[in-house]
Amino acid sequence: MKRSPALVILAISLALASCGGSESDTVDLTVGVDAAPTTVVDAFVVASTTIPPVSAAGPLVVIAETGGCFMMGPNCSTTVVMSDGSFLVFRTDPADVLAVPADPTQAELSGQLDVQDLADAIADTDFDALIAQLGAGTCNGCVDGIDLYIRFYTDSGAVDLDSQQYGFDSAVEVFRSLELVQMGIGESGDLEIMQRGG
Repeated sequence: MKRSPALVILAISLALASCGGSESDTVDLTVGVDAAPTTVVDAFVVASTTIPPVSAAGPLVVIAETGGCFMMGPNCSTTVVMSDGSFLVFRTDPADVLAVPADPTQAELSGQLDVQDLADAIADTDFDALIAQLGAGTCNGCVDGIDLYIRFYTDSGAVDLDSQQYGFDSAVEVFRSLELVQMGIGESGDLEIMQRGG
């Protein structure tokens, strides 16, 4: 039995449609690209004089599912999208939902996508300003739905967002670009459903 990409896309759409707000956790990691001089254009976007091209320097984003996808067994996914467009889909570790397995052979799915629009959106987003504007999130897992944890890798470090705390507004370019990447990943295949105790 396989989980349909349409269900994953629906979960993402629901998370993007919800709203939420408290501070995110930030980890001091760098992607390895020097930041260009910037100026604030509006509440969310920072305009760069030069936007560095996507390189294979490291992860671009990690998207982890939790909640209702654990009901029958370990069927939640953690997707790692690299800055070169390659991606790996693993089963989510409930002890650390944003953990990236060290062994890429543990991936259930893999592939390659064009992620330049997402990379540009991440580079152009002022996450502090964005987080200050996001509405309250929704606990979809409380009603057997799927919650999302997202880790964006930026020039200044990692930014973690949780759909239970923050509403991911698809009118914001970085969330819209992420949703398109997720749809592309969903077209690559289905995560095989695993039953508990079987």
